Amino acid sequence: MISRRVTLLLLLIIILLGLGVRSFELTARSLWFDEAFSWRLIQFPLPELLARDAQDVHPPLYYIVLKGWASFFGSTLLALRSFSVVLGGLTIVASYLFAAAASRRRAVGLTAASLIAASGFQIQYAWEARMYTLDTALILFASWVLLLAVRKTVAGSRLTVVLPLWISYAILAASTIYVHYFAFFALVAHAVFVLFLAFTLARAKGRAASLKRLLGLASFALIIIIVVYLPWLPTLLAQNQQVQTNYWIPAIGGWSIPDTFYRMFWPTPDVPRHLGVGWIAVASTPIIATLLGWLWLGLSTRRLRSVRDGVWLTVLSGIIPFLLTISLSLLGQSLYQDRFFVFTHLFIVIGVALLLHQLPQQVRRAAIGIVIIGFLVASYQYWLRLDIPAHPGAHAVARHVLDTMTPNETIVVSSPFVYFAIDHYAQEEYDGQTDPLLYSQTGELLHFSGGPILTEDDIIGPSYFEESSIKQVWVIDTSGFGESALVLPDDWQATETISFPEVYGFQGDVTATRYQR
Repeated sequence: MISRRVTLLLLLIIILLGLGVRSFELTARSLWFDEAFSWRLIQFPLPELLARDAQDVHPPLYYIVLKGWASFFGSTLLALRSFSVVLGGLTIVASYLFAAAASRRRAVGLTAASLIAASGFQIQYAWEARMYTLDTALILFASWVLLLAVRKTVAGSRLTVVLPLWISYAILAASTIYVHYFAFFALVAHAVFVLFLAFTLARAKGRAASLKRLLGLASFALIIIIVVYLPWLPTLLAQNQQVQTNYWIPAIGGWSIPDTFYRMFWPTPDVPRHLGVGWIAVASTPIIATLLGWLWLGLSTRRLRSVRDGVWLTVLSGIIPFLLTISLSLLGQSLYQDRFFVFTHLFIVIGVALLLHQLPQQVRRAAIGIVIIGFLVASYQYWLRLDIPAHPGAHAVARHVLDTMTPNETIVVSSPFVYFAIDHYAQEEYDGQTDPLLYSQTGELLHFSGGPILTEDDIIGPSYFEESSIKQVWVIDTSGFGESALVLPDDWQATETISFPEVYGFQGDVTATRYQR
């Protein structure tokens, strides 16, 4: 048994190391569209922020909290991404608390925290100015409080003890779905977990009082969640209709699910190889190993009676979100995207920690060390494969253009998927010395291409290049997702072109061309 003092010291070291790997070269990679969306949205006053967010596909809590963070630390790229890093540290803390409670062992909590700290799949989303690490922390904290509430309720603890736990759970649970809609799937897993425990109590003799108490308090928490979420429900329904009508996520393919599991354990910016028997076996190994691990955990509950509830909550939280996402994606508009499973991945990793501590003591420490080192190696190779210095993308283009442009020149960007990032660099690194403009044939953007954050001052149309006062212009294009190359009238001549690749293949290259009339 590890003492509390040693546990706190080791956890502190794990947190610091986790923050360290999440902070390394934090601003080296170019800002990309999703992050630029976060930046632009928090520039609006809070009422307008809420109104504009309602036109998008995400709930508002992350943006509200990020706006508060920016009021103290600014909205530079470092400040925005640092918020995600800090929340990544909180996720490590929450993973320890949940895993230690689920197993009733501090050592398991430390192992889980170490794996989360070293996980490249978790690290890559802590590098982004998006809502993922806020919800990874909230979902784990909610799961931990739920486990404590259920145990104390079933054990017959006083109402003054259990009621605050259920209220805390309800607030945390409601917060998760105000951050990201995929948290709904985690809450469904929580509900199934409570119903499963209720079923076991119903079958046991003399547990009628515990069953009634559990269902009553769980229902009370559910009512709080519903009441707290009701104000946003009409917006959710409207956003869902928007997604079903027009969205960009492709349909699930035969390798979608195996590839997700592959990236969870061996992050890669590329599509895993599916050529040849050997590569197919390698690409399939993570999902097969995970399924076998879930089976092992499920079967082990007979032997691990004292932690059966914790094991089942872990397994259900790992399985149910996948099943729901796949089912909904097959029935309607596809929702299947790797990054949405960053929340589910937490419980898969915690399941690995639970499995490692079921190994014989003589091999356990070595196995834990090997797995942690494996996670670190996977994270390091992912960083190497990104090769960020060779892929400076929009940042390098923005710097070149803003450093060399004359007062008479303007910047026109052809695609919204690059425009908001260029605007961020112009405002944050060059103090708004110029305002880039976005070319649009129609003057409108779809919701997933920046429509909710667009202003009238951003847009220009074809007539812009016919104005006699415009003599020189920089045109910035992308060859990646959202490509819409801009062809100028015949009286414009290109005098200089630069191009820099972005990190991820779908982003392509960002190109800037100087034109003279």
